[in-house]
Amino acid sequence: MALDLYSQEEKIPMWKKLLAVFAVLLVVTILTIFTYNKVTRIPQNNTTINSLNLEANKQGTDEQIMQKEYLLKAQKKLNQFKELYSQKPIFNVYFENFQTWLYPRVAFSSATINVKEAQISLKGETDSLQSLMQEMILLDAKDDILSYTLSNIVIGDQGVTFDIKVKINSGLFNRVNTNNESYEQY
Repeated sequence: MALDLYSQEEKIPMWKKLLAVFAVLLVVTILTIFTYNKVTRIPQNNTTINSLNLEANKQGTDEQIMQKEYLLKAQKKLNQFKELYSQKPIFNVYFENFQTWLYPRVAFSSATINVKEAQISLKGETDSLQSLMQEMILLDAKDDILSYTLSNIVIGDQGVTFDIKVKINSGLFNRVNTNNESYEQY
């Protein structure tokens, strides 16, 4: 007699059946979660991360922000300097005209220029009173000189010393002279 080994069905214990069902359900659940994340959550998060990266790139690093602030301050100072430079008086026209106001025997040792009032205070000296009178005649003949005042005239052995205040045409301090020539001071 031969035993039939294959004809008997082996009974699977119930706990193994439950374990198999649980394993299948677990795999299905994990695949569902993975698919949901792959399709929905990951693209959403990538979009959020990309927008945050773009915003962070616009702001820059701390060093870039500090450098940007430094450059903005420098730009502001340069603009202020440009404004001041454009408003400053130009003395080229004044000095060109000043040369024509001088009598050869008169020398000036100091000058104070008040641009706002278009007034010049000079300390001068000459060899004689006649040379001072020649200087006055020369000043009277100039159109750019509106008025002048002599003071502290001292006649000595070395010559004549004096102070003179000259009120001049304020246009001599402008950027353009009467011949329509433009000047830039360097």
